[in-house]
Amino acid sequence: MSESPKQYWMSVVERDSPGERSREAENGDPDFAPTRRSFLKAAGFSIGALAAASCRAPEIESIPYVRQPEGIVPGRPLSYATTCAACEARCGLLVTNRDGRPVKIEGNPDHPLSGGSTCAVGQASILGLYDSQRLQHPTNAGQPAAWPDVDREIMAALERTMQEGRAVRILTSTVTSPTMAAVIADFVSGFPGARHVTYDPIAASALLDAHQQTHGVRLLPQYRFDRADVIVSFDADFLGTWISPVQFTRGYASKRRIAPASVPGAAPSKSYHVQIESRLSLTGSNADRRLRVAPGEVGHLATHLAARLAERAGAVFSTDGLSPSPWEPVLADVAERLWQARGRGLVISGSQDQRVQALCHMMNETIGAYGTTVDSSRPSYQRAGSDVELAALRAELSRNQVGALFIVGANPVYDLPDGAALVTELQRVPLVVSTAERVDETAAVAHFVCPDHHYLESWGDAEPVSGVVSLSQPVIEPLYQTRPAIESLAAWAGKPQSAAELVRAHWAAAVHPRAADDVAPFDPFWDRT
Repeated sequence: MSESPKQYWMSVVERDSPGERSREAENGDPDFAPTRRSFLKAAGFSIGALAAASCRAPEIESIPYVRQPEGIVPGRPLSYATTCAACEARCGLLVTNRDGRPVKIEGNPDHPLSGGSTCAVGQASILGLYDSQRLQHPTNAGQPAAWPDVDREIMAALERTMQEGRAVRILTSTVTSPTMAAVIADFVSGFPGARHVTYDPIAASALLDAHQQTHGVRLLPQYRFDRADVIVSFDADFLGTWISPVQFTRGYASKRRIAPASVPGAAPSKSYHVQIESRLSLTGSNADRRLRVAPGEVGHLATHLAARLAERAGAVFSTDGLSPSPWEPVLADVAERLWQARGRGLVISGSQDQRVQALCHMMNETIGAYGTTVDSSRPSYQRAGSDVELAALRAELSRNQVGALFIVGANPVYDLPDGAALVTELQRVPLVVSTAERVDETAAVAHFVCPDHHYLESWGDAEPVSGVVSLSQPVIEPLYQTRPAIESLAAWAGKPQSAAELVRAHWAAAVHPRAADDVAPFDPFWDRT
């Protein structure tokens, strides 16, 4: 007895239609019946299989060194010390270089401010080196140009500006490079009435202006969180974005570890941190006590705290018209802690209200913070922008008094709140030059874009805090036909030099003489540095 093979159907309709089954038997497999659909299906699979069979990884030829440089082994990484230029904090870096290309950034543990740490911005800055949007050459009116032609036209435009008696201005963000500052000063000195204007996208102008108001000197003190036992912050996210977060985090963390008591029998101690802010920040999330207040209440609370400290110090402080605060019990406790920690307390603010900053300076003076947690003898250069100078420049632009504007390392059209109005003002300036690395919002309206090197391609230096000076060295050959901004300014001033020559000459003239008396002569000092 023979057994019939099992039968399978695609659907109930197929099972109940004998005629359909007989046609399938005649035509073979229904999936490959000679229909347009089945033909395209089979053809697609066939072409795909052929294409897959023909694909293979590209062949990459490894060309060995004809003369292998000393100390370099192909595939073995090298580390180069340099200085980060992703922000004005200027942390020390160790850049890992493999076969001539930087591949990783880490902190330099020997740097006195950052101490081996980096922030997310610094870690990501290496990606800018390989950004496909980087300009590969200078441009004139949006078209590629050669450096000699660009230099010639810019210098001719500057000559016309001088003949017309119009102003020359340089607009930058905070300049922490001593060499860049010297080159800018030399450039400005060559044009009567020329001026350098500094602004910061995240401004601290009110802090500097308030210090001039209270202490007679416009400067940014260096805040020593590593010496502070009580910290009161009014809306300053010093662990996240305020001024120098890597440096501040290092100092703050050193005082947040429970330390053994300095006096036998006393309890172990760590710093006490109060954060008064309008939104949750990284700093607020680490505070011992956080007060959530509206932005308009920050000044009100600062006034109450200043009044309580003045009362303890026996100083005169007018509170006429000061309304009560719902936080008075908390402020009383904070004031008592600051008073008990005289010489070891710190009050800071991220406000752009000069009155609030003046109150903070006064409170720091009252509790003896100056000279300990507030160091004005070795100030910070990480913020130097002036809102007053920026407003004066905007007024000159609106009156059509500026004949040449050089924008170095800044993007004011994007940074400032009224960028559209600034575009209109820039369009009336006969010569606008930008050194942007890519076509940003400001470079798009510039007549000439003279792209700067990425900082990993160039020589440079930095002095973020008075007395802390470091070098930047190239860790890769320039990828494109770009040029350091200091070379461009030197060329337009009629004194062309390479970036390495400019940095070396400035260190010989201004940095080496500031070193200790027992330091080596300049050449050995330079080689060791």
